[in-house]
Amino acid sequence: MKILQSLVLLAGSLLAVSAQAGDATALRDQFRAALAEARAGRVADGEDRRALRDYALYPYLQAARLQAQLPRAQPGALDAAIADFLDRNPDLPVTRELRRQWLLDLAQRAQWPALLAQDRGDADPRLVCYRWQARLAGADPARPQPGAWQDELLAFWREAPQMPQACVAPFQWLQDRGAITAEAAEQRARKALADGNGSLAASLIASLPAERAAPLRQWQRLLDDPQDALAALAADPQAAVEWPALSAAFQKLARRDTAAAEALLPRFGAGRLPPPQYDELTRAVALGLAWSRAPEALAYFRQLPAEAVDERVHEWRIRNALWSGEWAQAGQWLQALPAAMAAEPRWTYWRARVAERLGRGDEARALYAPLAQDNGYYSVLAAWRLGARYTPRRRALVAAADVQQRLLQDPALLRARELYYVDEIDWANLEWRAATQKLDGAARVQAALLASHWGWHWQTVLLLSQTDASDALDQLYPKRAYDKQIRHAARQTDLPPAWIYGVMRQESLFLARAASSSDALGLLQLKLSTARDVARKLGLHKPDREDLFDPELNVTLGSAYLRQMTDRYDGQFVLTVASYNAGPNAVARWLPPAPMDADVWIENVPYNETRGYVQRIAWHIAVHDWQTTGRIRDFDELLQPVRRP
Repeated sequence: MKILQSLVLLAGSLLAVSAQAGDATALRDQFRAALAEARAGRVADGEDRRALRDYALYPYLQAARLQAQLPRAQPGALDAAIADFLDRNPDLPVTRELRRQWLLDLAQRAQWPALLAQDRGDADPRLVCYRWQARLAGADPARPQPGAWQDELLAFWREAPQMPQACVAPFQWLQDRGAITAEAAEQRARKALADGNGSLAASLIASLPAERAAPLRQWQRLLDDPQDALAALAADPQAAVEWPALSAAFQKLARRDTAAAEALLPRFGAGRLPPPQYDELTRAVALGLAWSRAPEALAYFRQLPAEAVDERVHEWRIRNALWSGEWAQAGQWLQALPAAMAAEPRWTYWRARVAERLGRGDEARALYAPLAQDNGYYSVLAAWRLGARYTPRRRALVAAADVQQRLLQDPALLRARELYYVDEIDWANLEWRAATQKLDGAARVQAALLASHWGWHWQTVLLLSQTDASDALDQLYPKRAYDKQIRHAARQTDLPPAWIYGVMRQESLFLARAASSSDALGLLQLKLSTARDVARKLGLHKPDREDLFDPELNVTLGSAYLRQMTDRYDGQFVLTVASYNAGPNAVARWLPPAPMDADVWIENVPYNETRGYVQRIAWHIAVHDWQTTGRIRDFDELLQPVRRP
């Protein structure tokens, strides 16, 4: 009888939990629908249901409705409604968005006292300049006289990174008062040139007297056409030129066309430039050649005195020596690394690798062995070079129910969770940051466990990266994340599941609605043009942007594209993932003239992002294989020598 009663009670509890989950899902769906209506400009006439009004995200819906009315509503009543909302919800991310749009609207209506009353110091350049317009209109009761603002406005003018249309009026006010002298305009033009802001520099130079403008026009010509302008300077040893202009143009040319810069370099020597300046040009040529993987870089690196060797030179002269097969030279430059750099796993690995190559086996093993006990790409490589079985360092995180319960009482954290569940990722990230930025290390770990439980792996990984939890592999590498889609795509493409998993882990951190600044979308971060090309080849429908946030379709298309890259490079993992990140054209430029050890090739990838991308995916694959099979994938296959396909 007691057993039966227990079963009845358990069943009742499960039904209650199920009902609560169903209610939450229905409420989230209702919120999504209402938010979509508001964004489309359709504001509900009737009163919302009580459940929606009590929902944690209801202020977001209210803000969206107010924002939708801004372009077309009668200003008076709407201004009052917005002001009331801002007063009642001062700390929400959506409040900042609404306030910014309202302030821009107030500026368009020249409602300067209201703008200053609601201003919170937003850094939007338009709003900064509208604030100046308001002050100059006498809307600030604390300092109603415009002249009181002259020095402060002039200081802003000297440093303003942008000058949008809103800035024209206050800067013209300075001009009309004679505050912008020729000397001030020249200094501002120099700053614009140094910052690469050519259009601003041109407008300022045009206002200068001829004698002040001449060197700046030369600087601008050097930046606009560095090759021809530098060649003209080189041909005239008596020609005067300012060093910042020459240096900026030469470094620009060295990045764009290193061979042209190399040809010009001797013509600035022979006493024409002081040694430190000539060394700076030499350094630019050496780095440009190294980024092009040219063995000639070594000679220029050897010319540099110690005082001209910065961190980039330390890195790239070692890389260039490795690419060129100059192992002894690489060893010498490794020994010259500053202590902080030398302690990094990267350079510890390469000291061991050089020792191994030069026949100093005991020294190599003594360096490899401790490195192989740690986590990361170079640790896996160290074990691989030792021929040892690699086991990553793993720590199980333990949930602290009391801490998690306290965290769940934070309204910002609850809003973050709900925003994640309704796919409002940008707002969710802002709320999450507000809720977690002041937590101590232990509380951050518990917050990360909560995010992991919700499936929000993006924030789990970001939060754990801020703590000493790099070995929390169960949370950093969730085994079941999109496992069904990955395995299906692996069968369809005949790719190892770990490859797809590794790319997904690196590209999106398992966030289905991830969108990059370049508009790469979804789990495998596909550009729409690429996705459509792959879909056409597979005989699938032409996807729209929103389609790429569907996990099934995104993984199908992304894996098929990964397969295309794999076929293009004869199954070479290293070239496949490098191409996935940087594109086939870039990888074509990086192919070695003869087969090359994969670790050397990867180390010499000139794009920092792509080099790290390949290394991290190799590590992701190692962890995934260890989690799913108990052993690391054979790195002889994964890191086979890189060759032209």
